[in-house]
Amino acid sequence: MGTSFEELYSEYTNASLPIFTGDEYYGDMLEAMDGGKHEISLFNRFFEKKIDLKWVEAIEACTVALDTIVRNPRKFIVQEEEIVPIERARKITAESVRHLAQHTSMIARVDGDRVTPSQILNVFREESFEIYENRFIFTLLRNLRHFIDTRYNVLFNMEQDEKKSSLTMNSEFRAGNEKISYKLEVSSQAVSTMSATDAINPGDGNATALARIERIKRVVNGFCSSSFMRDLEHCTPVRPPIMRTNVIQKDPNFRACLNLWQFISSYDEVGYEITAKETNEMVSDDYKNDLFKLATVNYMLLKKNTGEEEPGEIKQKKRKLKPKLLKRLAEELVLNYDMEEVEIRKVFVDELKRANKKKTAGEIKINEAIDRALKSENDRKAEIEAKIKAEIQRKKEIEKRRKEREKAKLARELALEKERAAKEKARLKAKKEKEIALEKAAKAKERERIRKAKLREQELARLAKEKEKARIAKEKARAEKLKALEEEKARKAALLAEQKKAKELAAQQAAKEKERAAKQKEKEKLARAKALQLEKERAAKAKAKEKERLAKQKAAEAQKAREIAEKQKAKEKAAKEKAVQAEKEKAAKAKQKEKERIAKQKAAEAQKVKEAAEKQKAKEKAAKEKALQAEKEKAAKAKAKEKEKLAKQRALELEKAKAAKAKQKEKEKAAREKALQAEKAKMAKEREKLAKQKATKPSDDSTNG
Repeated sequence: MGTSFEELYSEYTNASLPIFTGDEYYGDMLEAMDGGKHEISLFNRFFEKKIDLKWVEAIEACTVALDTIVRNPRKFIVQEEEIVPIERARKITAESVRHLAQHTSMIARVDGDRVTPSQILNVFREESFEIYENRFIFTLLRNLRHFIDTRYNVLFNMEQDEKKSSLTMNSEFRAGNEKISYKLEVSSQAVSTMSATDAINPGDGNATALARIERIKRVVNGFCSSSFMRDLEHCTPVRPPIMRTNVIQKDPNFRACLNLWQFISSYDEVGYEITAKETNEMVSDDYKNDLFKLATVNYMLLKKNTGEEEPGEIKQKKRKLKPKLLKRLAEELVLNYDMEEVEIRKVFVDELKRANKKKTAGEIKINEAIDRALKSENDRKAEIEAKIKAEIQRKKEIEKRRKEREKAKLARELALEKERAAKEKARLKAKKEKEIALEKAAKAKERERIRKAKLREQELARLAKEKEKARIAKEKARAEKLKALEEEKARKAALLAEQKKAKELAAQQAAKEKERAAKQKEKEKLARAKALQLEKERAAKAKAKEKERLAKQKAAEAQKAREIAEKQKAKEKAAKEKAVQAEKEKAAKAKQKEKERIAKQKAAEAQKVKEAAEKQKAKEKAAKEKALQAEKEKAAKAKAKEKEKLAKQRALELEKAKAAKAKQKEKEKAAREKALQAEKAKMAKEREKLAKQKATKPSDDSTNG
């Protein structure tokens, strides 16, 4: 394994410093550099990405509840009725016999006591999981998988922390009779990416969060591939708002799932945030000394490679220059040419003008080239800014249209919910009225029964009294006969005995009458008390049901109001946070643009024409590459959006197909019910016809007799 840059730099300083220490030339160079002008800038920028753990914690808190529900789903018995040919009937039940008795048209023949039908009602009973609570969990798991996959793909494909550092140095100083200019520019950009092994073996906060996200993704995918999801694969998903059934409100597992549904519906953030830290540090004295040493070494390297020609070196092009003194030229013009002073002056002035004209033309060309380069750069920037603004405007329009669609969808759902609530209210009202009518009929029937019982008891009492009177009359007649027969022998004794017996009989009759009357009163009292108690219980039950219904309705309305208020608050808060973040980003971009503009302006003024042209070419090339990269990213985003759009369209088509199937089933069911009603009406007509025929038969028989 190689050494690090710190160890290598330490070895370099330890090896080079002893060489230069104490050297006179090196010391003079450092003194000259200390007395010169220096502009040194050290710039650092650090982008830190932090993962938001709110949604991770919310899903982790609900995994146990989801596991419990998926392992132990609720179910109910579905009973389906179908009229099939007799040879396809699996089982004959009491419902089948009752239905056959009501639909005699299905009887093929009757042989004595043996009835052979052509068709018969077949009842199928099977277990089904398609109840509202299970469909709610099914829809939640599908939405949860999409919610996690979206953020998982973004987080695992993004680059992690990014660090950029740059150093610039512009120096001018004199060393003896030399004027030295030194420029240095160094920059570095470090990017660290998160690998799968880092997510499994976390070393920092982000890696730990990624490991947790990986875990909940595996858990939710396991739920989505369970037998529970396979059994409900073709069921109709639920749509918000979620109905607060007794199970969803009172079962703690379903309550946790409802809270998770509300959270992922209101959470519209990416799942992580980026923090930018910038520093423009002052260079320390030690750092400055190291830079001066490096500049000294570079200057010595320059002097070494631009010294006198040595034998064996590469051949260079040579050109001899013969300097001429201005005085010699003037003497030549005066002595050799017969020219006056005015003409000589004119020659020099013309030459000076020509030279100045050439120089001015060259400067104009240079300035024009610089202006063209700056104009091209400004045009390119304006075009990029216009594209960015157009893209921002397009995104705003898309977001606006999306919000309008969501608003319209919410309005439609609210209207459907109101309509459903009205229908449910009407159904409950009709049911309640029916129950009240049934209770009234039952009360009337009970009162009629009590009245008949009383009349029957009174009739029995009257008959008993009449019977007792007849018995007494018979007894008296017998006594009179005995008295007449024995009147002569024991008239006095018979009279006494008869009187005594009559008294005893009267006392017994009175006791019996009294006891019978007491029993009748007790019975009437018990019947009245029982009827009153039943009436009170029914009234109390009806009152309790009404109170419970009103309490549920109020709780549902309060819950809806709370949810709407919470959603509105969350939206306002998110909008404020987005506005603040956008303002901060705008200010940071403006500041960065101003810094870049100043730096470019300084560089443009300091550099030569050739360097400016080369830099312009490099910039144009980089801009083209960047534009191509942006176009590629844009195309990739458009492709991803198109895929999402196609997936949504497919989902909508599937939902439409399911709705069409459900409607077809409803139509078939309605058609079956209509056919059954027609069959019933036909049978009723046939029964009426038979009754009429039976009613006419006796009259026919009497006429024949």
